[in-house]
Amino acid sequence: MEKETSKRNVAIEFWRFIIAIAIVGFHIGWIIARTCNGTNGYYMETSNWFFGSSEVLLIFTVTAGYFLVRHHKKLSKDKKYMERSAASRAWEYTWSRIKSLIPVLIIGYILGVIICTKFYYPEYGLQETLVMLVNSIWEFLGFHAVGLRSAGGEFFNLNGPLWFISAIIIVGYFLYWGLAKNEDVMAGLVAPFGAIFFAGWWSFTGTRAAQTAWSTLGQQLASTNGMGGNATSATAVLGFNNGLVFVMIGMFIGMILYYLIEKVKEHKFTNGGRMALTILNIVASGLLIWYVIYQPTYFKLERWPVAFLCILVVALSLINEDGLTKALNNKATNGLFGYLGSISLYVYMLHYPIAILIIRILGKNTIQNPYGFWTIYLPATIATIVLACITKEIMEMTILKKK
Repeated sequence: MEKETSKRNVAIEFWRFIIAIAIVGFHIGWIIARTCNGTNGYYMETSNWFFGSSEVLLIFTVTAGYFLVRHHKKLSKDKKYMERSAASRAWEYTWSRIKSLIPVLIIGYILGVIICTKFYYPEYGLQETLVMLVNSIWEFLGFHAVGLRSAGGEFFNLNGPLWFISAIIIVGYFLYWGLAKNEDVMAGLVAPFGAIFFAGWWSFTGTRAAQTAWSTLGQQLASTNGMGGNATSATAVLGFNNGLVFVMIGMFIGMILYYLIEKVKEHKFTNGGRMALTILNIVASGLLIWYVIYQPTYFKLERWPVAFLCILVVALSLINEDGLTKALNNKATNGLFGYLGSISLYVYMLHYPIAILIIRILGKNTIQNPYGFWTIYLPATIATIVLACITKEIMEMTILKKK
């Protein structure tokens, strides 16, 4: 049974890796390229390659929610485990995530400080760098995901993508606690209501997943406060960080998906049904890959059709009845896709400073001779994958070593 479960998830691992290397392209061609505008001596052409990958990050969050529920259901069969408090079980789950991800978060930040400081802040000396590190202590491990960042935002720039990993850890604790406390209320009321409510709010704000700014929910009111000052239109009634909300929506959906998929698995599919699922998966996957590679597609896909496609390919991959999923799970590629998926988060967490390093190695240039997208993307992706593989092996020999 455990072997079958492992195989079933290989299709998900394939998608995780594809998105991870696409995110490398998005950050290089859009985020980093905008920084290379000559102010720091570097010039680079902006690009729409892989621009859609920031929205398809939803696949990571949906699967995180799904596996969170599966972890809870598996351990709920242990009577001794269930006698413990909800908080202790939630912290144990959270610690298991922290144990596997925090070392790489730390490596990501160290690389960011060493490589990116002089790129973004060329005038900084030792004193300025130390001031930045001390005043950005809340950002160390990615707590800018909840809005805890330095006023100047310096440290956030050094490896900003790490907000995503921290957000999964933070949101995961509260969702797991809810399941441990009362699964029926959490899965039957909080998750579906939260997914609908916050997805509607997300639509209203018009923000993207990559825009991890502090936004507000509720009416802005102007009223005298208790300290004698006046609240303005910029004073939030209730505030949320966009990145945290994006992760929470996906994990809510993943929780709901767990129960739906368990019900679907009880159904015996005919050959015609499997063929229909195969066609559906091919179409959905094709549209998603097209969107990820070059977002301004012929179909001009909007956010929620893309979100629906993400949910669909995750569900079909986990159901494991269609021909495309079974093809990804074949014996020849099962181990390869499984391994690539296992380094996908490492690729995501380490790629940003590596891309900056490639630019710095190539050196400063002129506006007449800017760096092209592929000039940076290809070596940065290869170097990041190699570093991710090395990091994975070292961690499995030390921190993640099975006793």
